[in-house]
Amino acid sequence: MKQLSALIKAHPFLFSYLGVYALLQIGLIYHSGLRFAIPLLFLFFIPFLIIYSFLSRWSFSISSFELKIKNLDKYLFFLALLIVFIHFGWLGKIPFIDAWNASKLSEANIIRKSSSSGLPKWLHYASTWTIRALLPTTALFFLSKRKMSWFIFSVGLGCFYGLALLQKSLIFWIGFPVILYYLFNRKWWHGLLSTSIMIGLFLVAIFANNPQLHGGEHDLSPPQLEKKDRANMVSEGVFNRIFIIPGKTMSMWFTHVPKDKPFLYGRDFGLYARLIDQKAVDYNLELYAFFYPEYAKQGIKGSVNTAHFMRSYANFGWWGLPISAILLASFFGFLNNIYRKTNPNLAFSLQIFPLLLLSSGSLLTLLFSGGWGLILVLIMLSPSKDNLNV
Repeated sequence: MKQLSALIKAHPFLFSYLGVYALLQIGLIYHSGLRFAIPLLFLFFIPFLIIYSFLSRWSFSISSFELKIKNLDKYLFFLALLIVFIHFGWLGKIPFIDAWNASKLSEANIIRKSSSSGLPKWLHYASTWTIRALLPTTALFFLSKRKMSWFIFSVGLGCFYGLALLQKSLIFWIGFPVILYYLFNRKWWHGLLSTSIMIGLFLVAIFANNPQLHGGEHDLSPPQLEKKDRANMVSEGVFNRIFIIPGKTMSMWFTHVPKDKPFLYGRDFGLYARLIDQKAVDYNLELYAFFYPEYAKQGIKGSVNTAHFMRSYANFGWWGLPISAILLASFFGFLNNIYRKTNPNLAFSLQIFPLLLLSSGSLLTLLFSGGWGLILVLIMLSPSKDNLNV
């Protein structure tokens, strides 16, 4: 047991990812049996483990990246606060309030999408990086230095921002790192309290996004759906979203590509598509009609995000899976180096949620537009673990 514990501690990102991969297999096998699970095992998972075993001890110095700026954490907080004010000023409203007062699910969906769809590109990225990187990182910087007032301000702003935008996942971006950091430092009651608050906010976000749960109408339901009580609707939705939908979505990607949609060969990368004078293609959007035809017939548009290695598959077929294995193993080797040479509890706590999102997002998207890359930069710019008061 001690050896296993030491192994997990030495390779936290690997073992966390094993959980993600296992979770994906549940929905994949439930939906399509072993049809796709076995090729995925031999073309992605086993090559990933082999390559990781060689790269896991990769080491390089990060001391030269440290940026010794006094009160850097406060500057980051005020930058985040400024972006929040600009965002709501641009919208001229708080979407949560409008969605809560909506009488139909279709109205709530439009309100939720409007919180980000009409933003200029620079503000969209600034908003994403704020809630996914600036505020979580700043909160843990304050917590690690025991600046509790500033920590509460940061967490409060992050929770308010995520809830106001009606984005349930944004609550986890700020809540997960805090909970894990408390648990790693054996602050059990603090961790329990933080978990309770996060679950409470998540449930409030679900109710705000779904007017039918508080007296409104589910006007997008296919006619064959049976009526269920509110508690069952919430619990079944959460269960399916965690255990079934991620793997099921993978299965449907495998089914429809290349049967109904051809391999892309790089055309989903905007820069490359422009270089070859073609329009960029986003299968996350284009496959929605194949997955949810009932909603598509009603004019509803959505996305079907899937596991990180599926983007490589959609581009290069089965050859894309070993390519994705090489990229992920190399990236985890890089993460191990940061983990060992900074505050390990802080570094791992901040990265566990984006790592979990590899079940439904591209690694490159999470790194660049999703905020994970900014988290890594801020960790490397922070003082080393020898200088932190944990």
